[in-house]
Amino acid sequence: MPTQNTRRRLLRRGGGLAATAISGVTAGCLTLATQFRSESIPVGSKRFTEQEILGYLAFESLVANTDLQVDDQTGLGGTTTNFQAVNSGEIQLYWEYTGTAWQTLPPEQDEVIPDPEELYNEVKEEFEAEHGLTFLERAPLDNTYVLMANPEWSEQTGIESLSELASYLTETDTETTVALNAEFQDRADGWPGLIDHYEFPEEGQIDVRNIESGLLYQVVGEGEADIGVGFNTDPRILQFDLQVLEDDEHFFPGYNAAPMVPLSTVESHPSIRELLNEMSADLTTEQIRELNNRVAIDNASPQTVAREYLRERGVL
Repeated sequence: MPTQNTRRRLLRRGGGLAATAISGVTAGCLTLATQFRSESIPVGSKRFTEQEILGYLAFESLVANTDLQVDDQTGLGGTTTNFQAVNSGEIQLYWEYTGTAWQTLPPEQDEVIPDPEELYNEVKEEFEAEHGLTFLERAPLDNTYVLMANPEWSEQTGIESLSELASYLTETDTETTVALNAEFQDRADGWPGLIDHYEFPEEGQIDVRNIESGLLYQVVGEGEADIGVGFNTDPRILQFDLQVLEDDEHFFPGYNAAPMVPLSTVESHPSIRELLNEMSADLTTEQIRELNNRVAIDNASPQTVAREYLRERGVL
């Protein structure tokens, strides 16, 4: 039976561990706390629905199928917190997005690589060389930016892609309302870059409205805007039956999720690679939207949703 350790459970064992750790530091010896970290696999995640589900998918898979001690550190913090934690050895695993790793984490590349496999390979090679961290296989899910359309507007116009939208905006006399948040509206890799890439008309038939991020899906779904910006795996796409427009000329970079793990950990515990690669292979954009929906809309817990998903696939 696998042994699970959590920070809370460790602390409940009393003050002996803390006292031993302090005396060990004073004596220059290896503390029990350090021993615990080196012998366990702490699994972290960022602090939002999808990341907590991904964290528990890894956590529950390792607990059920290995003899490793697995430490639950899901919901650890943001991107920087998790990256620093895995880079320093505080955690041994968290899921990162290829686009985030490429453009946000050091050394922060500006080049946009539209091909998802090429981007993954470049990120993997760079992080192994720069940080001694590797990426396990990427899941098919892609949490990139998307433009999404109101379902009735989409049915009326027949538009399914961004190139079709560009043609429509150029040729029609009808005003199209586009809802954007302030960040996307101003970022060079957001609306300004998208206009240039697809040659949208900058004036005339587009009414751009600035909407708070949390309201964008509802605004588009209820017809207050024809089109809005969102994230591809957000469950509110399902909730409001929105039509995601295909980025057929590949403006947005891919944001495939993949477990980031120290190379030394994978070499010491090769079962981690095989297990998580097999588990993540079926995680499509549509699948993660459904899982996100059960947590964010139906109020199930991320750990429960992860366990049920793994049971359905015979992992547990």
